[in-house]
Amino acid sequence: MRILKAGHVLRSAPQLQLSILVLVGILLGALACMPMRAEDLTLDRAIQIALERRPELRASDFTKRSAEAMRRQAGALPNPRAIYQSENLRPNMDFAGNVDTYAYVSQPIEISGKRHARISAAETAVSEAELNAEIQSRDIKYAVARAYWDALRLIYLRKLAEESQGFYHEILEYQERRFSEGKLAAIDLMRVRLEHARAQTRLESSRLAETEGYIRLAAEMGLPAPGAWSLQSKFESVGAASPEVLAEDASDHRLEVKLAGKRVEAARSNLLLQKAMGRPDLDAVFGYKRNSDNNTMLAGVQIPLPLLDRNRGGVQSAQSEIEAGRASLAGVQQRSRMEWSLARTAYATWKQQVETLYGPMVAQAKEIAEISRAAYGEGGMDLLRLLDAERLYVETQIAWAESLGNYHQSLLSLNYAAGMEP
Repeated sequence: MRILKAGHVLRSAPQLQLSILVLVGILLGALACMPMRAEDLTLDRAIQIALERRPELRASDFTKRSAEAMRRQAGALPNPRAIYQSENLRPNMDFAGNVDTYAYVSQPIEISGKRHARISAAETAVSEAELNAEIQSRDIKYAVARAYWDALRLIYLRKLAEESQGFYHEILEYQERRFSEGKLAAIDLMRVRLEHARAQTRLESSRLAETEGYIRLAAEMGLPAPGAWSLQSKFESVGAASPEVLAEDASDHRLEVKLAGKRVEAARSNLLLQKAMGRPDLDAVFGYKRNSDNNTMLAGVQIPLPLLDRNRGGVQSAQSEIEAGRASLAGVQQRSRMEWSLARTAYATWKQQVETLYGPMVAQAKEIAEISRAAYGEGGMDLLRLLDAERLYVETQIAWAESLGNYHQSLLSLNYAAGMEP
């Protein structure tokens, strides 16, 4: 009996293991079939991810480190030189008694101002690198913001397409029943089927566009693929530009204007450096001299005579760079003001259309559609007028969504032109 019982246990163990594996497989399959919870993604979070993932920002950081290293190098003092020299060397001579031996150290002393000019130029280069990094970061932020709001627009259009397709699907089912009962002409049924097909095509296109919008957003965030996101900003919200953005001198605060001004400063620092390069420096000499049996000290100074090379070409080149920098600064300021003026005009135009034009139009089109549906249900309106009213409502909603999308983009462009954060 014990043997039978033990064999029974041994025979039941594989069955028990198989049952456990089947149960685990069922649980894993159920978990896989469960829909994943969408991750809430705000605009600020999307920008934060982009700033953490985009490799361009790491490149800008290394560029800043390089400029800072050159700034430290610019302040380094020149190295001394050690010289050992023997004179009066002849064959078969007494080296200790007849050779003059010199051992001395030469230390350059920059009295021309080169060191100060180098440091000034290097500090300006660091400032330029920092501004370029800020511009890179700002451009990434705005690229993410534009992709984010465009994705919201595409999501809204997809929801409109789903709503429209659902309405036409109900109408088609209703009209097919009427056609089977002999209460509807074949040409009217064909017209309804055509409208339903158009709505289905519009829905598929909107889904594809929404997917592409998510992919573009992921690319701007530095991600290989989009996640299961739920964008949290309200596409229907209509914000307003701040007073600072609408000020007349708003474009003067742009980073490009500051960078152009910094390049003028860099050209001035280079002019000081080039002038210093044309001035001589001093070499202080101190050491030891042995002449036969006499040991003496050696001291002196060396200074080049600036007779042939006074770096006139370098000075003239630096002066030309200053004038070029001033002209570039004026061009950047002019272009910035023009871009700000265009952005403000576009913002005002789209804001007016969204608030005073498309808003009432959507409300009227919706009212017409609701009245037409009710009238058709009571037999007070024919099919063609119902389809026309529904088509007007759908097209008006799409036009309003496109206009609202343009408004959001115009507000981003205005903030960009005014040098503000998105």
